[in-house]
Amino acid sequence: MSRLEKILRPKSIAVIGASRKPGSLGKMFLEAVLRMKYTGNIYPVNPNAAEIDGLKAYPSVAALPEKPDIAVILLSYTFVLQSLEELGRAGVQDVIVISAGFKEIGTRGAAREQKLVNLARKYQMNLLGPNCMGVFNTDAPVSFNGTFSPTLPKPGHVAYISQSGALAVAVLELNAHTDLGFSVFVSTGNKADLNDTDALEFLADDENSKVVTLYLESIDRARDFGRACRMLAAKKPVLALKAGRTASGLKAASSHTGALANPDYLTEAFLKQNGVLRLDTLEDLFDAARGFSLQPLPEGPEVAIVTNAGGPGILASDAVERAGLKLARLSKETIKKLQAFLPAEAATGNPVDMIASANDETYGKALEIVLQDAAVKAALLIIVKPPVNTTPAQITAQIASVVRTTSKTVIPVLMAQRDEQAGLEEFAALRLPVYSYPESAAKVLGSMWQYRQIRRRMQNSAAREAAVKSARPLKIRLSGQKQAAQQDVLDLLKTYQISFAPCLISSDLHEIVRFQKKQGGKLVLKTANEEIIHKSDEGLLKLNLKDEASVLSAFEQMDHLLRSRLGREAKPLFMAQKQMPPGLELVLGGKRDAQFGSVVMVGFGGIFIEVLKDVVFRIAPLSEEEALHMLDELRAQALFTGTRGLAPIDKKAFARTIHKFSLLLAEHPEIVEMDLNPLIWSTERHEAVVVDMRATID
Repeated sequence: MSRLEKILRPKSIAVIGASRKPGSLGKMFLEAVLRMKYTGNIYPVNPNAAEIDGLKAYPSVAALPEKPDIAVILLSYTFVLQSLEELGRAGVQDVIVISAGFKEIGTRGAAREQKLVNLARKYQMNLLGPNCMGVFNTDAPVSFNGTFSPTLPKPGHVAYISQSGALAVAVLELNAHTDLGFSVFVSTGNKADLNDTDALEFLADDENSKVVTLYLESIDRARDFGRACRMLAAKKPVLALKAGRTASGLKAASSHTGALANPDYLTEAFLKQNGVLRLDTLEDLFDAARGFSLQPLPEGPEVAIVTNAGGPGILASDAVERAGLKLARLSKETIKKLQAFLPAEAATGNPVDMIASANDETYGKALEIVLQDAAVKAALLIIVKPPVNTTPAQITAQIASVVRTTSKTVIPVLMAQRDEQAGLEEFAALRLPVYSYPESAAKVLGSMWQYRQIRRRMQNSAAREAAVKSARPLKIRLSGQKQAAQQDVLDLLKTYQISFAPCLISSDLHEIVRFQKKQGGKLVLKTANEEIIHKSDEGLLKLNLKDEASVLSAFEQMDHLLRSRLGREAKPLFMAQKQMPPGLELVLGGKRDAQFGSVVMVGFGGIFIEVLKDVVFRIAPLSEEEALHMLDELRAQALFTGTRGLAPIDKKAFARTIHKFSLLLAEHPEIVEMDLNPLIWSTERHEAVVVDMRATID
């Protein structure tokens, strides 16, 4: 059972700090509960009142006639700890703390919040908040509004989890007159105990919630949060707006909630990896939520546009492509049917521009014909202010039977005056989300298609998950800079079956010469002293050594440089390596992050990483499937197919290397940073081969 079960489905509540004072938090909260017509028992607790809003008031928790399912604390922070102690002694285990004045105000508040957490643990409580707005559940059997919002939520199927209470109030007001309906709302506030993960776990089994939306300022218990998102995303869309993309935003988020800030590229990678669809603005978030909650997912990216004006049709065409969709190629039969009743001036390709004379019957016929085309998976229906004697309401009457019988996605754009003739109620009755601009509608459709692909990926969990073994301690020698010895790194790569170029680590010139003769061909000689990180910059890497004489010359030069660099008593160490044939250079790196754990980076190496900065991130461990998605996200996809004389790369083979490397990092959290750079794609071995590597160990 979810830890939020009683909080979101309470049969009785105690309101600690209920008040008769107009405008007070205690008054607003109690009125909100009553206005939602909550049918459970309500117990106002106030030592200075015998009755509040027609309800008997009680002087203390101890005086209540029964132990309530939940208690809501609305007192000043100075009384919260005392109240929580009283609730704990009474056996109340589920508590919402609305009160502010905790870690969001700084060090003193954080210390106060820790005491709150300690009390909750002492009495095994589920505590939501502090500094939150509360919760609501519009499901008819519950009908509980445990917030102080002056706007009642419109019932629907969109769940909303928000770290900002004030923002949630604004969202409810902004959407009061739209077709967006909410099922469940959870304000997490400071997340002292219960957090987003707990809310997601509740929503996984809440049949009334079809879409999940999140406003996040921080991500806590990242691995648990990711697991909950993956579980949900396999069933229903999880849409998120994560604040703090910029340095200024990160700083503001931290000061707002006391959250730890982290680089946005890691958050982006984390959300994507766990099936969360990230939106850029609040408008985008709830526009998408409306589309998801009312219309079926498109079965493909092919879209038809039906309009009565050319300009919006062109804008919609551009927006469709920007959203990762494409215009459907209408069949000859479809075009012929359209030409049979549309004016000669009309455009019957895609977009279908019926011109300004289009009336309600025209819309009905055109939409029906277009949706019958097998190439069309979704339709954007654009209505620019219709001519006299035709209204949007009349158009909805004509398209009603088509919309009710089709399994395809239909998104209307109503670019008309919003008046009594706009037909908004008729659109709502047909479960059609209405948008004002083609760009907004195309974005929504793009998000819906994107989620369809996410869901398919999340449902294939067996292939997606990467099994992590219990960490095996590393037996690694370290330099003063905590750089791992090169031989130890090689042994580690060998353990995980990550290929590297044939090599020898030695201080003995004769051994190196014998290695060169045995390998044949060209040799690379470089320092293996782990203190030297930038080998080529210091003249400690030599290429194209063809014979014994060239090896001897390179060895003597580097030996001299190393002794000058490390001291006369130092023991220079060399790596002799078979020089790989030219091939596309790749880079694979890992770094430990305090919030997300081990992070994997993959990209094109050599000049590409410096010039293009074409890299992708994920959190370790990851499956081969997820590794393949990383490669698909790199911008320079042409490099995989072969360019400028380089051989094509087998992305699946490279994905296997990424998968193994991610396991290495996940199973060894003591690795602070590790680089395999470059890896050269070997056509002969049909795999990525490590040429150089380094690791920093804690």
